[in-house]
Amino acid sequence: MKLDTFTGDKTDQQLWQEIRAGDEQAFTVIFEKYHRTLYNYGSKLSTNSAIIEDAVQDVFIDVWRLRGTLTENVTSVKFYLYRALRRRIHLAQDRFPITQELTLLDDEDTPANLADSESILIDLESSSIRAKRVREMLANLPERQIEALTLRYFDDFSIEEIAGIMGVSDKSVRNFIYKALTSLRQNRQILIISSLIICMLLAF
Repeated sequence: MKLDTFTGDKTDQQLWQEIRAGDEQAFTVIFEKYHRTLYNYGSKLSTNSAIIEDAVQDVFIDVWRLRGTLTENVTSVKFYLYRALRRRIHLAQDRFPITQELTLLDDEDTPANLADSESILIDLESSSIRAKRVREMLANLPERQIEALTLRYFDDFSIEEIAGIMGVSDKSVRNFIYKALTSLRQNRQILIISSLIICMLLAF
């Protein structure tokens, strides 16, 4: 049976209940739906690809291993997974404070609606001499500002959900986003030009 057929119109919450009951197909659907998204989010938290990969796998292993004791009424499965991944990565970094080159997932393996402006700009680096400057500008933002921007504008989490994932107050999240946008606006001319290049390239 194909997963699409199995999934039908089931919500994440319905699949979650089935996972709690030991349904392997429901678990597979959730895994296929979110594991690449989690990896890409993890890449905002660590440059160590091994830590990210292990953390993502551990999150899903725990979901299945502890399925009988999972929270019954989960408002957002995505929120649950993101928060669990963030905790895993931070614990791993505390134990193994090392860095290595990050290996991103291939573009063809990443659903189009998950691509964010940072990865698009970096992927199109060879298309513009200004792309290097854009990359540097984004990289120079503090990690928490990048994380907050990603969760808000590319993963569609609310301010309250971001606060829960990051373990900070709503006010702190708003400050992260405000400061990041303020910094980016100072370089809006570069961003506008780069965005126009992206639009032209995507049109072909």
